Amino acid sequence: MSSTWWKEAVVYQIYPKSYYDSNGDGIGDLAGITEKLDYIQSLGTNVIWLCPIFKSPMKDNGYDIADYSVVDTIFGDNSALDTLISEAKKRDIKILLDLVLNHSSNEHPWFKAALADPDSPYADYYIFKHWDKPTPPNNLRTYFDCSVWTRIPNSNRWYFNSFGPEQPDLNWENPQLRKEIIDMINMWIKKGVAGFRIDAIGNLKKSPESLSEHRFEADREDGSASLVPWVLNQPGIDKFLTELADKTFKPANSMTVAEIDVPEKDLLAYVGENGYFSMVFDFSIADLDIRHQKPFTTSPITGESLKPVFIKSQLDTQRIGWGAPYLENHDQPRSLNKFLPKGAINSISAKMLATFLLTQRGTPFIYQGQEIGMTNCSMTLEEHDDLHVFKLIEWGRREGYSDEQMMEYFNLRSRDNSRTPFQWNDKDNGGFTTGKPWLKVNPNYVEINAEQECSDKKSLFSYYQQLIALRRHSDISDILIYGDFIPLDSPSDVIAFKRQHEGKMVNIYCNFSGEEKPLSINEQQIYLHNSPIVNDKEGKIILQPYQAIIMS
Repeated sequence: MSSTWWKEAVVYQIYPKSYYDSNGDGIGDLAGITEKLDYIQSLGTNVIWLCPIFKSPMKDNGYDIADYSVVDTIFGDNSALDTLISEAKKRDIKILLDLVLNHSSNEHPWFKAALADPDSPYADYYIFKHWDKPTPPNNLRTYFDCSVWTRIPNSNRWYFNSFGPEQPDLNWENPQLRKEIIDMINMWIKKGVAGFRIDAIGNLKKSPESLSEHRFEADREDGSASLVPWVLNQPGIDKFLTELADKTFKPANSMTVAEIDVPEKDLLAYVGENGYFSMVFDFSIADLDIRHQKPFTTSPITGESLKPVFIKSQLDTQRIGWGAPYLENHDQPRSLNKFLPKGAINSISAKMLATFLLTQRGTPFIYQGQEIGMTNCSMTLEEHDDLHVFKLIEWGRREGYSDEQMMEYFNLRSRDNSRTPFQWNDKDNGGFTTGKPWLKVNPNYVEINAEQECSDKKSLFSYYQQLIALRRHSDISDILIYGDFIPLDSPSDVIAFKRQHEGKMVNIYCNFSGEEKPLSINEQQIYLHNSPIVNDKEGKIILQPYQAIIMS
């Protein structure tokens, strides 16, 4: 296995609860994923990232782990994971597990022991503070919009949580805790896991201020302040991450992708030649519609607003190391709804977005359903099943936001948009389950489903197959994988760039608008396009609405 095997990968992300239910209980499972491996192989992807499958009370859909060594019973058992790894290997597909190392569930045996006995060694596995006042020690606010401090009932003990109270942060200052984490990771590597996506890893080191009684300058009307500046990428985190990488990932040549918004100045440490990880996810594109926005509001993404952010992301990462481009994941709404105007969602525009993703420099990540054109799904509050939504609703009501405004926002931005069950066919529940699905199935499964897509040679699925084959198994594979990224001048709302490798090059043009866009180039060798090529009288190409072209 080459030392950079992961650079040549195309990753398919699976949200196990929503992929395929093999036993009719309404929840997707590992056996269901194993049943669908031929489908995944036919798409052309060769790595599967599984969202958390460990034992969990599922307060945050598995991102609250109660036992790192055991598969949760809703997904099967450890032998079902062994079978999945083995069957995937027969198809040259590798498995990545999702690791949550910043926090555990409050139902983890470590935390239960810490609550039962303040003098237990496990009490130092978490961050506790004695505070005899009824209000929290400080006014920091979590990622889920509640206090970072949770009081243990009938006591003066408080514990620190960066997300929800159900997810107490682990104390990475404790060497015994770090050893337990390292041993657990190496156990999974020994079982054949090829790598890991690591959740919220930038929060491991807490600043002294965040754990103090300091009153922070409020950035919300409720008097709270975001925890982010005080827990993200803090000085000293390098010690934890170096130890973690040196004792687990690097000796095993694991593929690692970290969920962390890394400032440009720190990229070298994270993804450089001797970085902690193979790659990191960049949030700049994914959160472009909500960055600097007021609560419960979004800003439409256009080709012009996306262009500078995309170019900066590619160039910054290229200077240092390797990236992990994506348009969708389990924490994001569907890309068709985010990157396209409401009336512009169709096969052509969806293929343009696919072209944009799969020609970028870095290891591309495709999220389940993206390849068949799944879209956002309107839900009532009762139909949602997301801790973040519930915490935001509580906060929003306190601050005077109407339910109508909040629900309008969630229908655009809720994480549940991407977590609706996979649409396999036009039968009941989209073929996902014979039981009652754990989350609402998008009613458009009748028109949008894998069975229909796979039978149509001109479908979005077929186009993804062609793109992935072009990237992995063609004369220009080396260019698309290893080629430098070079931005090209282009008309407004057109993103154009060159990939260049060993004197050979490929040009990519993506029209993010519904208007024709004349280019000052003649038609050359074209490798793939999503709609008929149109030329002017001089032979210059006129990009059609939402057209994408890959050409030499």
